[in-house]
Amino acid sequence: MLRAFRLLEPTTVTEASSELARLGEQARVYAGGAELVLLMRHGILEPDYLVNVKGIAALSGVTANNGTVRIGATTTHSQVERNPIVRQRLPSLAAAAGSIGNIRVRNQGTIGGNLCFADPHADPAAPLLVHEARVILNSANGERRIGLDEFMVGTFETSIEPDEVLTAIEAAPLPAGFGSAFLRIERYHRPTVNVGGAVRMADGRIAEVRLSVGCIGARTVRLPLLEKRLIGLNLDEAARVTREYGPELTEIAEPVDDVLGSAAYKIHIAGVLLGRAVAQSAQTSIGA
Repeated sequence: MLRAFRLLEPTTVTEASSELARLGEQARVYAGGAELVLLMRHGILEPDYLVNVKGIAALSGVTANNGTVRIGATTTHSQVERNPIVRQRLPSLAAAAGSIGNIRVRNQGTIGGNLCFADPHADPAAPLLVHEARVILNSANGERRIGLDEFMVGTFETSIEPDEVLTAIEAAPLPAGFGSAFLRIERYHRPTVNVGGAVRMADGRIAEVRLSVGCIGARTVRLPLLEKRLIGLNLDEAARVTREYGPELTEIAEPVDDVLGSAAYKIHIAGVLLGRAVAQSAQTSIGA
């Protein structure tokens, strides 16, 4: 049973930020509530106030401007999955959004809430890192933009300030010639391991590549050292390198054992999925 709380419904981001600044640890932002309400039901979180931002129209929807896709923080996963701009310009994000939980969760949960909750077993961050996404944060002190990799700090931890509201996510489509992929394995509707990939091929070899992996440790990470190692390889060589990348990935991702799999299992699966993501991305690369 839920503990009693007060629901505040600001109509602007400024109002929402002011309430968060005033109430401090007593308040939590409510958007879709897919995970927040679950924790409240179990007594893990017991806020005195929920600041409902769902009614702030400026926080919802998808637009494109000068090649950059802007996704409002309260846009639901189902809306992200179905949106034609996302499907055309950020197809791996659309695939990730369509993989989340079940239809109820996708219709209720929001992309901004997902990122702010920072559950290590979440899907959107992997493709967003491949698209070098930024988050937009607003407060009474103004607006700031930071890279998603800087925003994600650890398990259930981000760099958002107490009075800030995440208003949008911005991501750029991949450069010409790239193909992309999002892959995951799951248990209980939750990802055990997921990966994002993007590849540009030239003359049968990898000319450019971007890779990310999530659900292994405290946060989803980009893999720049592996990316450098794959440049110039053909797909068979790349698959071998990703399978053998376990020791380095262990050091980077700091895997943990949990109910979804052991650390060793996750590292092994990640190597396999990374190779598959490279191959799948290469299939849609214009230079393949």
